[in-house]
Amino acid sequence: MRSCHLRDLISDQNRIEMLSFDEGNLFFDFSKQLVSSETIGLLTDLAERAGLTSQIAQLFEGKFINRSENRPALHTALRMPTNSRVEVEGQDVIPIIQASHERAFDFADRIRAKQWLGATGQPISSVVNIGIGGSHLGPYMAYKALRSYSDNSIDCRFISNVDPRDLNTNLSSLDPETTLFIVNSKSFTTSETLTNAESAMEWVEKNLGENPEILQKHFVAVTANKEKAERYGFTPDNIYPIWEWVGGRFSISSATSLALMVAVGPEYFKTMNEGCQQMDQHFQSSDLNENIPALMGLIGIWNRNFLGYSSHAVIPYAYDLAAFPAYLEQLEMESNGKNIDNEGNLVMYETGPSILGGVGTNAQHAIFQYLHQGTTIIPVDFIAFVNPSPSKGTIGKDVVMRQHEALIANCFAQSQGLAIGDTEGGRSLSSDGNRPSSTILASRLDPFTLGQLIALYEHKVFTMGALWQINSFDQWGVELGKSLVSNVSNDLAGISTSTGHDSSTRSLIDQFHQRKDKI
Repeated sequence: MRSCHLRDLISDQNRIEMLSFDEGNLFFDFSKQLVSSETIGLLTDLAERAGLTSQIAQLFEGKFINRSENRPALHTALRMPTNSRVEVEGQDVIPIIQASHERAFDFADRIRAKQWLGATGQPISSVVNIGIGGSHLGPYMAYKALRSYSDNSIDCRFISNVDPRDLNTNLSSLDPETTLFIVNSKSFTTSETLTNAESAMEWVEKNLGENPEILQKHFVAVTANKEKAERYGFTPDNIYPIWEWVGGRFSISSATSLALMVAVGPEYFKTMNEGCQQMDQHFQSSDLNENIPALMGLIGIWNRNFLGYSSHAVIPYAYDLAAFPAYLEQLEMESNGKNIDNEGNLVMYETGPSILGGVGTNAQHAIFQYLHQGTTIIPVDFIAFVNPSPSKGTIGKDVVMRQHEALIANCFAQSQGLAIGDTEGGRSLSSDGNRPSSTILASRLDPFTLGQLIALYEHKVFTMGALWQINSFDQWGVELGKSLVSNVSNDLAGISTSTGHDSSTRSLIDQFHQRKDKI
């Protein structure tokens, strides 16, 4: 296919029809990818030989597909209908999930109705999610995406970085009497989250005194480690469960999104999960040659392993989806950035590409020079919406639509330019084109559509991992860095002097002590 230029391929209307799909609220155009009907046929044959259809069934049935951790990966169960049944070691998990959702919805309703009172009797008006990784990126992305559907009377914040600037910047404009913190950690051992949580507790106590009700009235926990949270002082009523059989980066449909539930309300959250469920059902039941998440994954395999493209860009032309690329960076690179296969052997081929992105049109003035003329080709996913998000601003509807049409014109023009190029100008002005992209077009960015997008990329990731025969649900590379932090922290604090550091790290620790200001 590399010998066939896209400017010639996309002139064929039959190709457009063959490589375009409608599903739910989404329209998919794969016609600007360097694939043909023959390519798709060969890729689906490859997927069948790799057992993709069987692996999809195992995913939804709760089989232990997370082999290295000996557990299922049941993010799809989080949004299944109440009459579904999925057993884990003989226990149906659907009633457990539903009960957890109802408790979380009740919490959100009480905050929104000003019925949850702080230690001084004031209603809570600010909710702060303290988490990192999957306990931050998904809920934060969805909150930003659905801001048009949020209750403006509730101030929602997200603190993730252990850098004290993140904490200080957020707390400086909050009132401790009316602020509630969600300590969001699956393991309840994540050092960055617990460090920020402890500092937040000190901030509340400093302002409100050592009131015994402070922890109960101003802090709740979201975790799979109930015992650890209780040892911290959280009461069972203030602990909202998640489970070991849902990875953090796949947990957006659970109580991990407690702050999102507060912001948009339970009904919109349910609608988002319905969008996820719709894409789940499509992925579970469709033939591979018209299964959109599977086709996205297979085209990703084609670009990575057959065409040799090492990166992939995601560019949403929607200001409210500005956090979506960062969310996908974790979802894709933490899931498929693996060099060990399911049998514990080093893989002999390339796996997950690096993910980058930005929000259009800003990205056009940052990375598109590279996309159009760089020596390395980077396939792109464009995401756009026919209608603008509901506006709560002061500019008129005609102005909104005029600017929105300008936004979409940029999106379509960029995908066209990547495909056809420009050879009319001088050499320094020319772009060779033939650079692949897909476009996802929806009516508008609403809760249901966001849910579809979330599940779409989850299942794309699963498809690629299945063909590479790697485990998309563990994260041992993340754990390595965590395991080294304790000794370094003790050395920086002067608690101990470790002899286990390499000379470079020892030098950095020494430099830290020499340059540290005396407070």
